[in-house]
Amino acid sequence: MKVVAVILTYNRLSLLKKCLDSVRNQRYPPDLIIVVDNASTDETKDWLKNESVITHTLTKNVGASGGFSECLKISYEYGADWIWLMDDDTIAQEDTLEKLMDQLQELKPYQQDIGFLCSDVRWTDGKPHSMNLTYVLEDESKLSKLPLTNHTEIPVIQFSTFVSILFSANAIEKVGLPLKEYFIWNDDIEYTKRIIANGLAGIAVKQSIAVHETPINHFASIFTDVNYPTWKYSYGLRNELFTKRIQEGELVFWMTWIHRMFLLPARIILNRKNHRWAYIKIVWSTSIQALLFKPKIEMLDSKTWGSKAVS
Repeated sequence: MKVVAVILTYNRLSLLKKCLDSVRNQRYPPDLIIVVDNASTDETKDWLKNESVITHTLTKNVGASGGFSECLKISYEYGADWIWLMDDDTIAQEDTLEKLMDQLQELKPYQQDIGFLCSDVRWTDGKPHSMNLTYVLEDESKLSKLPLTNHTEIPVIQFSTFVSILFSANAIEKVGLPLKEYFIWNDDIEYTKRIIANGLAGIAVKQSIAVHETPINHFASIFTDVNYPTWKYSYGLRNELFTKRIQEGELVFWMTWIHRMFLLPARIILNRKNHRWAYIKIVWSTSIQALLFKPKIEMLDSKTWGSKAVS
Protein backbone atom coordinates (compact mmCIF):
# COMPACT_ATOMS: atom_id res chain seq x y z
CA MET A 1 0.00 0.00 0.00
CA LYS A 2 1.60 3.23 -1.20
CA VAL A 3 0.99 6.37 0.86
CA VAL A 4 1.87 9.75 -0.65
CA ALA A 5 1.98 12.94 1.42
CA VAL A 6 1.29 16.10 -0.56
CA ILE A 7 1.54 19.70 0.62
CA LEU A 8 0.08 22.74 -1.12
CA THR A 9 2.05 25.92 -0.54
CA TYR A 10 1.84 29.57 -1.54
CA ASN A 11 4.10 32.36 -0.27
CA ARG A 12 4.49 30.97 3.26
CA LEU A 13 8.01 29.60 3.27
CA SER A 14 8.46 29.70 7.05
CA LEU A 15 5.29 27.65 7.54
CA LEU A 16 6.19 25.29 4.69
CA LYS A 17 9.49 24.49 6.42
CA LYS A 18 7.67 23.57 9.65
CA CYS A 19 5.04 21.59 7.79
CA LEU A 20 7.60 19.67 5.73
CA ASP A 21 9.71 18.90 8.80
CA SER A 22 6.66 17.51 10.56
CA VAL A 23 5.87 15.26 7.58
CA ARG A 24 9.46 14.04 7.36
CA ASN A 25 9.48 13.14 11.04
CA GLN A 26 6.50 10.81 10.97
CA ARG A 27 6.76 7.48 12.79
CA TYR A 28 4.85 6.04 9.85
CA PRO A 29 6.82 7.61 6.99
CA PRO A 30 4.97 8.23 3.73
CA ASP A 31 6.41 6.52 0.69
CA LEU A 32 6.67 9.83 -1.17
CA ILE A 33 6.47 13.49 -0.23
CA ILE A 34 5.28 15.94 -2.87
CA VAL A 35 5.14 19.74 -2.59
CA VAL A 36 2.90 21.60 -5.02
CA ASP A 37 3.92 25.27 -5.24
CA ASN A 38 0.96 27.41 -6.27
CA ALA A 39 3.19 29.88 -8.18
CA SER A 40 4.74 31.46 -5.08
CA THR A 41 6.43 34.82 -5.54
CA ASP A 42 8.66 34.62 -2.45
CA GLU A 43 11.76 32.43 -1.99
CA THR A 44 9.80 29.17 -1.96
CA LYS A 45 10.76 28.02 -5.45
CA ASP A 46 14.51 28.50 -4.90
CA TRP A 47 14.40 26.87 -1.47
CA LEU A 48 12.62 23.78 -2.79
CA LYS A 49 15.37 23.20 -5.37
CA ASN A 50 17.66 22.02 -2.57
CA GLU A 51 15.11 19.85 -0.80
CA SER A 52 14.81 16.08 -1.30
CA VAL A 53 11.12 16.13 -2.17
CA ILE A 54 9.22 15.89 -5.41
CA THR A 55 8.24 19.42 -6.39
CA HIS A 56 5.65 20.62 -8.88
CA THR A 57 5.48 24.36 -9.51
CA LEU A 58 2.32 25.71 -11.10
CA THR A 59 2.65 28.44 -13.71
CA LYS A 60 0.01 30.64 -12.07
CA ASN A 61 -1.86 30.89 -8.78
CA VAL A 62 -5.00 28.81 -9.28
CA GLY A 63 -6.28 29.36 -5.76
CA ALA A 64 -6.49 26.79 -2.99
CA SER A 65 -9.17 24.88 -4.88
CA GLY A 66 -7.15 24.58 -8.06
CA GLY A 67 -4.04 23.80 -6.04
CA PHE A 68 -5.64 20.99 -4.07
CA SER A 69 -7.07 19.57 -7.28
CA GLU A 70 -3.54 19.46 -8.72
CA CYS A 71 -2.24 17.89 -5.49
CA LEU A 72 -4.63 14.96 -5.77
CA LYS A 73 -4.11 14.56 -9.51
CA ILE A 74 -0.32 14.53 -9.25
CA SER A 75 -0.31 12.14 -6.28
CA TYR A 76 -2.62 9.79 -8.15
CA GLU A 77 -0.28 9.84 -11.14
CA TYR A 78 2.56 8.82 -8.81
CA GLY A 79 0.64 5.66 -7.97
CA ALA A 80 -0.71 6.56 -4.53
CA ASP A 81 -3.17 4.18 -2.93
CA TRP A 82 -3.77 6.72 -0.18
CA ILE A 83 -3.04 10.45 -0.34
CA TRP A 84 -2.32 12.44 2.81
CA LEU A 85 -3.28 16.00 1.86
CA MET A 86 -2.60 19.26 3.67
CA ASP A 87 -1.93 22.97 3.33
CA ASP A 88 1.40 24.50 4.33
CA ASP A 89 0.05 25.74 7.67
CA THR A 90 -0.67 22.18 8.82
CA ILE A 91 1.80 20.97 11.45
CA ALA A 92 1.55 17.25 12.13
CA GLN A 93 2.55 15.46 15.29
CA GLU A 94 5.00 12.59 14.89
CA ASP A 95 2.18 10.03 15.06
CA THR A 96 -0.46 11.90 13.01
CA LEU A 97 -0.19 9.66 9.95
CA GLU A 98 0.45 6.57 12.06
CA LYS A 99 -2.88 7.00 13.85
CA LEU A 100 -4.71 7.44 10.54
CA MET A 101 -3.09 4.26 9.23
CA ASP A 102 -3.87 2.39 12.46
CA GLN A 103 -7.55 3.16 11.99
CA LEU A 104 -7.33 2.11 8.36
CA GLN A 105 -5.69 -1.16 9.37
CA GLU A 106 -8.45 -1.87 11.90
CA LEU A 107 -10.94 -1.58 9.06
CA LYS A 108 -8.83 -3.50 6.57
CA PRO A 109 -11.65 -5.80 5.34
CA TYR A 110 -13.78 -2.75 4.52
CA GLN A 111 -11.21 -0.32 3.12
CA GLN A 112 -12.96 -0.28 -0.25
CA ASP A 113 -15.90 1.43 1.49
CA ILE A 114 -13.80 4.27 2.98
CA GLY A 115 -13.38 7.51 1.07
CA PHE A 116 -11.26 9.43 3.55
CA LEU A 117 -10.02 9.65 7.12
CA CYS A 118 -9.21 12.97 8.78
CA SER A 119 -7.27 14.12 11.82
CA ASP A 120 -8.52 15.97 14.88
CA VAL A 121 -7.42 19.53 14.05
CA ARG A 122 -6.32 21.85 16.86
CA TRP A 123 -5.09 25.41 17.05
CA THR A 124 -1.70 26.35 18.49
CA ASP A 125 -3.12 26.44 22.05
CA GLY A 126 -4.36 22.86 21.79
CA LYS A 127 -8.04 23.77 21.54
CA PRO A 128 -10.22 22.50 18.66
CA HIS A 129 -9.84 24.68 15.57
CA SER A 130 -13.15 26.37 14.73
CA MET A 131 -12.53 26.09 10.99
CA ASN A 132 -11.99 22.34 11.06
CA LEU A 133 -14.69 20.86 13.28
CA THR A 134 -16.34 17.62 12.19
CA TYR A 135 -19.92 16.49 12.78
CA VAL A 136 -21.33 12.98 13.02
CA LEU A 137 -23.57 11.98 10.12
CA GLU A 138 -27.01 11.13 11.49
CA ASP A 139 -29.17 11.44 8.36
CA GLU A 140 -30.58 7.94 7.91
CA SER A 141 -31.11 8.37 4.16
CA LYS A 142 -27.42 9.24 3.71
CA LEU A 143 -26.22 6.55 6.11
CA SER A 144 -28.18 3.92 4.19
CA LYS A 145 -25.97 4.60 1.16
CA LEU A 146 -22.76 3.82 3.06
CA PRO A 147 -21.92 0.09 3.03
CA LEU A 148 -19.35 0.62 5.80
CA THR A 149 -22.09 1.27 8.35
CA ASN A 150 -23.30 -2.32 7.91
CA HIS A 151 -19.99 -3.65 9.26
CA THR A 152 -18.87 -1.30 12.02
CA GLU A 153 -20.27 1.05 14.65
CA ILE A 154 -17.49 3.59 14.15
CA PRO A 155 -19.23 6.97 13.62
CA VAL A 156 -18.96 8.46 10.16
CA ILE A 157 -18.94 12.20 9.52
CA GLN A 158 -20.77 14.69 7.29
CA PHE A 159 -17.71 16.35 5.71
CA SER A 160 -14.12 17.39 6.40
CA THR A 161 -11.59 20.06 5.51
CA PHE A 162 -8.30 19.67 3.66
CA VAL A 163 -6.19 19.81 6.84
CA SER A 164 -4.49 16.44 7.38
CA ILE A 165 -6.93 14.29 5.44
CA LEU A 166 -6.18 10.87 3.96
CA PHE A 167 -7.98 10.15 0.67
CA SER A 168 -8.27 6.79 -1.05
CA ALA A 169 -7.34 6.56 -4.71
CA ASN A 170 -10.60 4.67 -5.08
CA ALA A 171 -12.55 7.77 -4.02
CA ILE A 172 -10.71 9.96 -6.52
CA GLU A 173 -11.37 7.50 -9.33
CA LYS A 174 -15.03 7.39 -8.40
CA VAL A 175 -15.86 11.09 -7.94
CA GLY A 176 -13.11 12.99 -9.75
CA LEU A 177 -11.23 16.01 -8.43
CA PRO A 178 -12.19 19.04 -6.33
CA LEU A 179 -13.83 21.88 -8.26
CA LYS A 180 -11.04 24.20 -9.43
CA GLU A 181 -13.47 27.00 -10.18
CA TYR A 182 -14.26 27.44 -6.49
CA PHE A 183 -10.80 29.06 -6.15
CA ILE A 184 -11.06 29.26 -2.35
CA TRP A 185 -13.46 28.30 0.45
CA ASN A 186 -15.97 25.44 0.54
CA ASP A 187 -14.06 23.32 -1.98
CA ASP A 188 -13.24 20.80 0.77
CA ILE A 189 -16.83 20.69 2.05
CA GLU A 190 -18.22 20.08 -1.43
CA TYR A 191 -15.60 17.45 -2.25
CA THR A 192 -15.91 15.38 0.91
CA LYS A 193 -19.72 15.56 0.73
CA ARG A 194 -19.50 14.38 -2.87
CA ILE A 195 -17.43 11.39 -1.80
CA ILE A 196 -19.96 10.48 0.90
CA ALA A 197 -22.88 10.91 -1.50
CA ASN A 198 -21.19 8.32 -3.72
CA GLY A 199 -21.25 5.66 -1.02
CA LEU A 200 -17.79 6.08 0.52
CA ALA A 201 -17.59 6.92 4.22
CA GLY A 202 -15.56 9.62 5.94
CA ILE A 203 -14.08 8.89 9.38
CA ALA A 204 -12.67 11.34 11.93
CA VAL A 205 -9.74 9.79 13.81
CA LYS A 206 -9.56 11.53 17.19
CA GLN A 207 -6.21 9.96 18.07
CA SER A 208 -4.63 11.59 15.01
CA ILE A 209 -3.90 15.21 15.90
CA ALA A 210 -2.67 18.01 13.64
CA VAL A 211 -2.23 21.72 14.33
CA HIS A 212 -3.69 24.27 11.93
CA GLU A 213 -1.34 27.20 12.48
CA THR A 214 -3.57 30.09 11.41
CA PRO A 215 -3.06 33.60 12.86
CA ILE A 216 -6.21 33.24 14.98
CA ASN A 217 -8.66 30.49 15.88
CA HIS A 218 -11.57 31.91 13.98
CA PHE A 219 -14.63 30.76 12.06
CA ALA A 220 -15.63 33.25 9.36
CA SER A 221 -19.11 34.73 9.78
CA ILE A 222 -20.85 37.58 8.02
CA PHE A 223 -22.45 38.47 11.37
CA THR A 224 -19.37 38.54 13.60
CA ASP A 225 -16.34 39.36 11.43
CA VAL A 226 -15.16 42.75 12.61
CA ASN A 227 -13.34 43.74 9.43
CA TYR A 228 -14.51 44.86 6.03
CA PRO A 229 -15.49 41.68 4.14
CA THR A 230 -12.44 39.94 2.75
CA TRP A 231 -12.16 39.03 -0.92
CA LYS A 232 -12.59 35.39 0.09
CA TYR A 233 -16.29 35.98 0.74
CA SER A 234 -16.80 36.71 -2.95
CA TYR A 235 -15.90 33.08 -3.59
CA GLY A 236 -17.07 31.42 -0.40
CA LEU A 237 -20.68 32.60 -0.40
CA ARG A 238 -21.13 31.72 -4.08
CA ASN A 239 -19.52 28.33 -3.57
CA GLU A 240 -21.66 27.56 -0.54
CA LEU A 241 -24.82 28.19 -2.55
CA PHE A 242 -23.67 26.01 -5.42
CA THR A 243 -22.76 23.21 -3.00
CA LYS A 244 -26.32 23.29 -1.69
CA ARG A 245 -27.61 23.07 -5.24
CA ILE A 246 -25.67 19.94 -6.15
CA GLN A 247 -25.82 18.24 -2.75
CA GLU A 248 -29.32 19.10 -1.54
CA GLY A 249 -31.24 19.82 -4.72
CA GLU A 250 -33.03 22.69 -6.44
CA LEU A 251 -35.67 23.24 -3.74
CA VAL A 252 -33.12 23.82 -0.99
CA PHE A 253 -31.02 25.95 -3.34
CA TRP A 254 -33.92 28.26 -4.19
CA MET A 255 -35.12 28.48 -0.60
CA THR A 256 -31.60 29.49 0.45
CA TRP A 257 -31.31 31.91 -2.46
CA ILE A 258 -34.56 33.69 -1.54
CA HIS A 259 -33.47 33.85 2.10
CA ARG A 260 -30.17 35.46 1.11
CA MET A 261 -31.74 38.01 -1.19
CA PHE A 262 -34.57 39.14 1.08
CA LEU A 263 -34.13 38.00 4.70
CA LEU A 264 -30.39 37.79 5.26
CA PRO A 265 -29.84 41.54 4.68
CA ALA A 266 -32.22 42.27 7.54
CA ARG A 267 -30.33 39.88 9.79
CA ILE A 268 -27.06 41.60 8.85
CA ILE A 269 -28.54 44.99 9.77
CA LEU A 270 -29.74 43.66 13.13
CA ASN A 271 -26.56 41.77 14.03
CA ARG A 272 -23.73 43.92 12.70
CA LYS A 273 -22.47 47.21 14.11
CA ASN A 274 -20.32 48.15 11.11
CA HIS A 275 -19.81 47.43 7.41
CA ARG A 276 -23.48 46.46 7.06
CA TRP A 277 -23.88 47.70 3.50
CA ALA A 278 -20.63 46.06 2.37
CA TYR A 279 -21.77 42.66 3.64
CA ILE A 280 -25.26 43.06 2.16
CA LYS A 281 -23.79 43.88 -1.25
CA ILE A 282 -21.51 40.86 -1.22
CA VAL A 283 -24.42 38.59 -0.23
CA TRP A 284 -26.50 39.93 -3.12
CA SER A 285 -23.70 39.79 -5.70
CA THR A 286 -22.63 36.23 -4.83
CA SER A 287 -26.25 35.05 -4.87
CA ILE A 288 -26.67 36.39 -8.38
CA GLN A 289 -23.35 34.85 -9.46
CA ALA A 290 -24.47 31.46 -8.14
CA LEU A 291 -27.35 31.37 -10.61
CA LEU A 292 -25.03 30.97 -13.60
CA PHE A 293 -22.13 29.26 -11.85
CA LYS A 294 -21.59 25.84 -13.47
CA PRO A 295 -18.18 24.36 -12.66
CA LYS A 296 -17.41 20.96 -14.15
CA ILE A 297 -15.98 17.96 -12.35
CA GLU A 298 -12.69 16.76 -13.80
CA MET A 299 -12.56 12.97 -13.86
CA LEU A 300 -9.33 11.00 -13.97
CA ASP A 301 -8.45 8.30 -16.42
CA SER A 302 -7.51 5.24 -14.36
CA LYS A 303 -4.75 4.58 -16.91
CA THR A 304 -2.86 7.59 -15.51
CA TRP A 305 -2.49 5.93 -12.09
CA GLY A 306 1.21 5.38 -11.53
CA SER A 307 2.11 6.97 -14.86
CA LYS A 308 4.77 9.22 -13.32
CA ALA A 309 8.11 7.63 -12.54
CA VAL A 310 10.09 8.53 -9.44
CA SER A 311 13.59 9.65 -10.43
